[in-house]
Amino acid sequence: MNLPMYERVKNLFQDAGLTTGRIVQLLFFEDTKKATDAFIVFAPNNGTPIRSDLGSDHYVMVNVIGPKDKRAATAQAAQSIVDYIQANPMADECVGYIQNMAGIPPPVLTEEGRIVFRLQFSCTYGE
Repeated sequence: MNLPMYERVKNLFQDAGLTTGRIVQLLFFEDTKKATDAFIVFAPNNGTPIRSDLGSDHYVMVNVIGPKDKRAATAQAAQSIVDYIQANPMADECVGYIQNMAGIPPPVLTEEGRIVFRLQFSCTYGE
């Protein structure tokens, strides 16, 4: 069985060192209640129709969530992810062609005061 695309993107990011210093989570954000913890959450976010023998776009949401007092560092981490993907759109054959959609969105705050950048990626993959 092939891994879902959001898990493939997680593996790509881990191999590239883009998750270093962050707690990696899948599907949903679960706060540890430690103000110094940083997170990165990978989840599916729709896509185009998936057909045999044709390329399809799989959309993946990557939430970069910072510690309570590290807003600038979290913004830089989000920018570093976008920069890496721009420079390496074909870094993993299990992901296919990956690109950032819509750049860096406006940040949001969690109820606990953590800054969140919701990055969306499109992965074009077909077998």
